[in-house]
Amino acid sequence: MTYVLTQAFTDEVTTRLDSYDRAALQADSASLQQLAQGVPILTGALRALLDQHQIDTNGDCAACPRAQWRRRARCQLPRELSVLLTDLSNIDHATGRHALRPTS
Repeated sequence: MTYVLTQAFTDEVTTRLDSYDRAALQADSASLQQLAQGVPILTGALRALLDQHQIDTNGDCAACPRAQWRRRARCQLPRELSVLLTDLSNIDHATGRHALRPTS
């Protein structure tokens, strides 16, 4: 997948999440209906991510990237999601390998 296509998908998801945030702040009947439709989509997406990042008995994840010569990496996704879902102030913007990604 090219960078341009990846950025287009990222922008689309960001736009959708922004619309959910606006709907939550407005809290009128149309906004609540939009949220009622969006929550199952978001929970389904999180479940799909967790399913993709199943760990084995050693704590290794087949979905996490790794160098070919190294063994599988310890999966951090379940822990990171757990922390984020309990306290959004833990979000650390632009770290790791996505730190150089351009912001829009």
